[in-house]
Amino acid sequence: MPWRVHDEVIRIDPRVRHLVPHASEGALYRFVRRTVRRGDVVLDVGAFLGIYALIEARCAGPGGRVVALEPTPWSAAVARRHFEFNGGAAPVTLVEAAAAQRGGRAVFHEYDEPYVNALEEAVDVAASPRRRDVDVMTIDELCDALKIVPSFIRMDVQGAEFQALRGARNVVRAAGADLTIVVEMHPQCWPAFGMDVATAQETIRELGLRAEPLEPGIGLFARDGHAVLRPAG
Repeated sequence: MPWRVHDEVIRIDPRVRHLVPHASEGALYRFVRRTVRRGDVVLDVGAFLGIYALIEARCAGPGGRVVALEPTPWSAAVARRHFEFNGGAAPVTLVEAAAAQRGGRAVFHEYDEPYVNALEEAVDVAASPRRRDVDVMTIDELCDALKIVPSFIRMDVQGAEFQALRGARNVVRAAGADLTIVVEMHPQCWPAFGMDVATAQETIRELGLRAEPLEPGIGLFARDGHAVLRPAG
């Protein structure tokens, strides 16, 4: 069915319309629209149902490319249908894996609220998770396998954001000044990943990046806020 997301009309599976808000994350949507350019290679890390990947594909156009990374089998299946329903833009490649600091296999935690699925247990959901083993890979491994260098990365990985960024050292170096990363921050989840604010700041420096909040007046590591990372040079 056609479904409005901000000023886009996207064809979605009607069974998931309760999970696709019409107008949430306005600042992020506008940032994606003005930052992704024709011909860009985009990584959408933690793609969920693929809505942002589709928006990015429209911005990148037929000459661009989008690679979506999503570890939850159910979410990946829905995202794949959404990619099939919506053509005429950049091709979208779906990879069923989670982004991490090291590749291999890991336990993944799934909930009835699928947008909080993560590599560690959610801290703000009372229900016990279902657990399954999933593939995990670094962004460096993904880009090396596909022979791509992204210019834009959107990331929403429920607390594993700095593990995923640590696995992107080579990509950050190769992309240079052309790279923009926007990351949804989940500091409430960081303790399970051995992270805190000081470690997050140090990781940003080690990667040669500078960070600023997407929305002025909101803290850099605000819960469910977004940070924009770019090369410090």
